[in-house]
Amino acid sequence: MLPRKILRLASRGYCTHLTKEIFSQQRKVALQDKVSKLHRARPAYTTRGVIDEDKVGLLKRAAVLVPLVLVNKEPSFLYTARSSNLRSHGGEISFPGGKFDSVDKNAEDAALRETEEELGIQRHSFDIWAQLPSLQGRDGKTAITPVIALLKEPLVLSDLRPNSEEVSSVIICTVAELCQEKNQAFTQFGSGYTLPIYFGQQTHINIKPKIWGLTAIITHLTLNALVPEMYKLKLPFVKKIRVSNKLK
Repeated sequence: MLPRKILRLASRGYCTHLTKEIFSQQRKVALQDKVSKLHRARPAYTTRGVIDEDKVGLLKRAAVLVPLVLVNKEPSFLYTARSSNLRSHGGEISFPGGKFDSVDKNAEDAALRETEEELGIQRHSFDIWAQLPSLQGRDGKTAITPVIALLKEPLVLSDLRPNSEEVSSVIICTVAELCQEKNQAFTQFGSGYTLPIYFGQQTHINIKPKIWGLTAIITHLTLNALVPEMYKLKLPFVKKIRVSNKLK
C-alpha cells in the first residue's frame, strides 16, 4: 500500500555535537540491556516488521551490519548507496549486508562477511555489540537480522575499498545529525502505521541521502537503544482530516 503522507518535523536545534564517549563500554552495556528488553517483549512488541523468533527459521535468512564508526572524532553510522546495477533495491541507501552464504554459521558471520566484501573492512576490526530482533524483508519471505557493531579504530574514509559492483558510494551520518528533528520525518500509511525517514547532510564526499524503509527502522531501533536521552523521534498516527460537506 502506498504511503498516505510524508510529514516533516519541526526542528528544535538540539544535539549538534557528541563526543566519542557515546561509544564507551558503559554505552555498550546499556545498549545491550535495551536490546535484550526488545527481544523479551516479543511477540507483543509492535515495531513494524519484527518477526516472532519461532517464525524466523521458516524464512530465508539475511543479515546487515549496523556499523558504529568514529569519523573525525564524530560518532557516526556508516551506510552505503547500493549500485544502481543491482537487481534488488538498486540505488537505495542501506547498511552493508546480504543473504546467508553456506559458510555463515549465524547472522554475525553473514553481516561481517558481507561488510568485508562490500567495503574491504576486515571482520576482526569490529566489536559486536548486539543483535536486534529480526525484521521481515520487503518480499515477505526473508528474515533480516541487524547486527550492531563498533569499528574498533577511527574510520579513515580513504582506507575503504568499496566493491563497485555492489556499492556506488559510502554515506556517513553522525549520531548528532540523526538526532536532530530537522533531519527527521515519517511516512504514514493508510492502514494505520508510520515509518521513520532521515535526511543526511550534503558534504563534498557524498550525496544528501534519504534513509527510509527497513534501513530507517533499524536506524530508529539503534538510536533508541544507543542514545535514548537524546533521540526523541516518536512515530504517531495522524488522523485523516475530514472535510465537512458544508466546506466543499
